[in-house]
Amino acid sequence: MKEIRKIKSFSIVLIVVCMCMANGHVHAHSFKGHDSDISHFFYGTGSLLTDLDSLWSKSKPSETPRLRKTEIEWDAGDIEKNAQLANLHFDAKRNAIKLDSILLVEDDAPATGVPEGYKMYQSDGGPVAWIEDLKKGMVIKKILTLDDPSAASARVVFKAMEVEGNQEPLHISINGQEIVRQASRVAYTKARQYIDFIWDRWYYVDLPVDQLKQGDNELLMWTNSESTSWRILVAHAQEFKRGSLTRTQHPNKSLKSKDGGRTWNDSRLGAFDAIDGEYSIRLSLDRYQDSGTYTSSVIDLVDMDSPLKRLSHNLKTSIWPKLEVPSKTEAKVFVRFGLGPASGSKWTNWEHMVDGKEYALQDMRYMQWRVELKTGDPMVTPRIKGLSIKTEWEDHSPNQGTGLNVHVVNNGEIVSPSYPFSYENLNHPGLKRYREVHQLDRIVEGATSEFEIMMRLLNWAYRVPITLDPYSWDWNDVTVETAISDLPKFETESSFEMPKLNGPYFEGRRMVGMCLYPNQALIGALLSLGYQARHINIHSEGMSGHEVIEVWSNEFNKWIYMDATRDYYYFDSETGVPLNGLEIHNKLIEQVPFVETWESPYVPLLGKKVVSKIDIGMRQGNNPFPIADGGGEYLLKTMGHFRIIPRNDFLSNPTPVPVHTGATCWGWDGFLNWYDTKFPKRDEYQRYTNRPIDFYQPLNQTKVSLVETKTPGTVKIEADTFTPGGFDTFLISLNGSDWSSQSTLDRSWVLKSGLNDIKVRSKNSRNVLGPISHLKVVYNP
Repeated sequence: MKEIRKIKSFSIVLIVVCMCMANGHVHAHSFKGHDSDISHFFYGTGSLLTDLDSLWSKSKPSETPRLRKTEIEWDAGDIEKNAQLANLHFDAKRNAIKLDSILLVEDDAPATGVPEGYKMYQSDGGPVAWIEDLKKGMVIKKILTLDDPSAASARVVFKAMEVEGNQEPLHISINGQEIVRQASRVAYTKARQYIDFIWDRWYYVDLPVDQLKQGDNELLMWTNSESTSWRILVAHAQEFKRGSLTRTQHPNKSLKSKDGGRTWNDSRLGAFDAIDGEYSIRLSLDRYQDSGTYTSSVIDLVDMDSPLKRLSHNLKTSIWPKLEVPSKTEAKVFVRFGLGPASGSKWTNWEHMVDGKEYALQDMRYMQWRVELKTGDPMVTPRIKGLSIKTEWEDHSPNQGTGLNVHVVNNGEIVSPSYPFSYENLNHPGLKRYREVHQLDRIVEGATSEFEIMMRLLNWAYRVPITLDPYSWDWNDVTVETAISDLPKFETESSFEMPKLNGPYFEGRRMVGMCLYPNQALIGALLSLGYQARHINIHSEGMSGHEVIEVWSNEFNKWIYMDATRDYYYFDSETGVPLNGLEIHNKLIEQVPFVETWESPYVPLLGKKVVSKIDIGMRQGNNPFPIADGGGEYLLKTMGHFRIIPRNDFLSNPTPVPVHTGATCWGWDGFLNWYDTKFPKRDEYQRYTNRPIDFYQPLNQTKVSLVETKTPGTVKIEADTFTPGGFDTFLISLNGSDWSSQSTLDRSWVLKSGLNDIKVRSKNSRNVLGPISHLKVVYNP
């Protein structure tokens, strides 16, 4: 990014600042013009302040406002930071933002999984109602509709399993052209996930793109074996309302024939001809999506990221987006302006941006811009390459010559991910009930820190008795003692005796229950005490997966991975700081020597060798059994692919949720999935990101601004916060004073001579305190 500031006073001074943003380092080049030496920059953690105080300190105060000018040029890498990229992708090689380049066509995802009321398949391979068993004479049909068949390549993706020892191929026909998928143990001997496990998996078969057509595409599957050789999963019609708010009815595009294709039935599917639904058969196309939207973060046209907001008037700006718009594509650009950075401040409506137009903004110094990309040809995409801004304003700072400056120790970061997360209301009655019935206040009594509270709840979830209800995401349905529907009756009964902390321990995982349930219990406990937590699923291609959680830690100011099945977490072996899922994943990919594919997964071939090289700590606690030997090291192998449900408000909004998640291979469309170079996108999903900010939104943040007033040495304190689930108040400390509470923060502060100090944090409705924002202010009147 290059920024040029032109300052008009009695003479013109040109300042060029070249900034290298990598790792938060800044390189400043000073230029001397006339009698002014512009070489003073004040730095803060994660924030840059490019101030003109050294110039002002050598200037005599003047009642005549100075005219300031900036010219800013940002490339795609600059504008990608903290922006929202919906159905878009930042292409680092071309330094451009473009449409996502994979399209998934499916109609089963809301309901994929074991339907409620039906038994799970067993290792003996016996028939179950929601799985179609293929053998000679049985043909299944899937119809998938394409608006445009253009694609660079295509695959059929289906959820299936092969019977033990299978040698028979699966025959597939796309619009009349046959493809043969050989048995895994015959043709894909490295793909042990299809050979060694009894679980269903996703299968991928390349299709000839010239066979695809506009409209309905007919996919047939069959085998010629005398007995069952391949089994295809069915998404039950009854489960669509559970898995989606919009796709609540199946489209009836799955059929089967028991006479070799002469007659068809679309409502009697499965091994017993007893259910209606959709086969889990999908199309994945390498082509651009139809549309996507870029939305920038809020930009301060005068002071950029500096928390010190100089007094300015009569602001004017001109903007030039840099776009590539090939034939059959379009890019519509919009802009809006505001008086303050927060959404509650006065903002203009979105309007079409006119290249180079001078916008007279008066005092509206904040800007946000948006680009809507569309293509009429799925093989071509428009691109966003960058942005240029020229701005001028009158500088009315009353503090020239005083060296007024701010050093950022920490200032909250308020960002919006591309795919918003819906956080639970921390005052929900269901959380109150959970907290009280489990006497969680007694569990954490005497804890001296937030993290100790979390450790006690982790230990509690490790051993609390649980139910095995796979269809409810109500935390009160997870634990045995709270599976009571009549709340008034329940409130008159005595609560159960809470389990003792720090015993007993188990060699390996906890005593009973699928991994999802104790971690659901932990999420409920954390939420009930005011800590935002969420579900995360991890797995690698060549092995099973695992259900764990992440919790937002205010003390560490980050998300942290925890696992209640073994009462542990991972931490950085050098710093001791607990890690989140992505940080653990990154340690894994440092050791994986190749890109994982379904044909050649790194597990089991290299799994043990890879994880043995990972330098990572595992919290042992008081467990007498080694965590590493009891699963901690083994589970590192599952950290290849991971995904979150982008919400935890299941009490407020019971649906949509995945159907019996973890019982079958994950395929619900509500997940947000991670990908990177070693573990690329999987074809069964549509929604992906490789941007940490989309997964790891900072919580309970307070962003402080100090706004100059007309009075020298007096600034207005303004604060914005993102405290999801129930903001209560701000806490503020000035120059070492005791913390005081203020529901809103918009107050004046008279600076003393020399060093001033301000600390601000938020408190939520459960009395949980957010990270401290801390600024040091220098003033020399």
